[in-house]
This record gives sequence, C-alpha cells and structure tokens, in this order.
Amino acid sequence: MALRRKPAAEAKNSTVAERQVEALIDKGGSVSQDREKGQETKPQLIQLRLPRTLVRRIDAARSRRLVAPSRHAWLLEALLEKLDNEDTTT
Repeated sequence: MALRRKPAAEAKNSTVAERQVEALIDKGGSVSQDREKGQETKPQLIQLRLPRTLVRRIDAARSRRLVAPSRHAWLLEALLEKLDNEDTTT
C-alpha cells in the first residue's frame, strides 16, 4: 500500500478552519442563564404517603365545610397555615 502526502488544498483549508475556530473562541459569549429563575412559580410535584386513617380524618374535615375543597386544596391550605404559624413563632 502506497502512502502519499496530503494535498496542499487540504492543508490550506485546515488552516482556515483553525482560524475560524479561534475566532469563534475569541468571540466569547454570554454566561448561561440560571434555569431555576424561570421555574420559581412552576409547581414541583411531590409524592405524599399518608396512613388511611389520616386521609379519612382529612376527608371528614373537608366534608364539614359548606363547600368542600379538594383534598389537594385542603392540604395546601393546611400547609400554608402551618408555615404562617411557624414564621410568627420564630
């Protein structure tokens, strides 16, 4: 198998390509934005495991209201009340 040198045109093109790469690197760019900033208001899904007796107690408390909120709404309200109480005691 015979070996031969690269044609001169390829060497010239690689130099141009190297210059283009260097120009791109020298150009720089902006710092990437923090992805979390835009997702502050996006709800984060969590999984909650509760004993059935507790779920029954929650459902009983919900049903005593004139307009029963969903279980999700009731739990969210309870969590916010708890956080408010924690914030005022500390």
